Amino acid sequence: MQTIIFPTDFSKGAEKAMEFAVEISRKTNAKIIALNAYDLPYAETIMTHSLLDVMKKNAEDAMKNVADALAEKGISYETLIQMGNPIRVVKEAVEEHHADMVVLGTKGASGLEEVLIGSNAAAILHNVDCPVLSIPSGKEFTEINHIVYGSDFRSKKSDKALTELATIAKLFDAKISVAHVVVNYELDEKTTAEAKARISPILGDVAHDYHIIHADNVEEGILEFAAKNGADMVALMSRNYSFFEGLFRRSTSSKIAFHASIPYLALQETR
Repeated sequence: MQTIIFPTDFSKGAEKAMEFAVEISRKTNAKIIALNAYDLPYAETIMTHSLLDVMKKNAEDAMKNVADALAEKGISYETLIQMGNPIRVVKEAVEEHHADMVVLGTKGASGLEEVLIGSNAAAILHNVDCPVLSIPSGKEFTEINHIVYGSDFRSKKSDKALTELATIAKLFDAKISVAHVVVNYELDEKTTAEAKARISPILGDVAHDYHIIHADNVEEGILEFAAKNGADMVALMSRNYSFFEGLFRRSTSSKIAFHASIPYLALQETR
């Protein structure tokens, strides 16, 4: 791992997310790129341009505090401030810097608020081609000892995601519980056996086990299993949507990101 993108809005939640980015940087010697995007629609009038100047100055002042905090940690970092839609700015930064991971803070929400407030985080999960680690607001850094990975035993599009998962687990020497949630259907033994035969060689020497969970929906099943078993992180393979689909579609991975009380790792499927 060489580069971590850390999008920040300078909130308390972002500060907590930075702790996780710093710990991963320490374990991998990766450089952190602290990124802030500011934007104002319809920037056409003199008044609006003046406001954008103020926003830029405020961002520069706040980013200096972020830079000072990262410098104190003794890790490699750089800062980047850009005007533009946060989703596009993050996506472009990931591509330009060949980032290995995005670490960001999320704010829990529900209903309409989940769609409006959470659209940036949800769209980032679905529109970058690297793992995205989202940290619930206020979550203090703790070592990651147990990861619950929500897997679809019937899908064969998970090699890239599993490889990424194994890499993260090895950083923390964490155990992985591979969990398939059954909702209103039965999973036959052949499918389960084939899934284990496909998954285990990719996870290799990472400690792992398998679980079949019966629940009303995937989101609740994964989160309840994680809570019961004292997991430190939940991981799921994220679907790749187009930019506009990512804004408005609420997949299971997005819902878990909003509702998880522990760090959530969104892994990318093979395109």
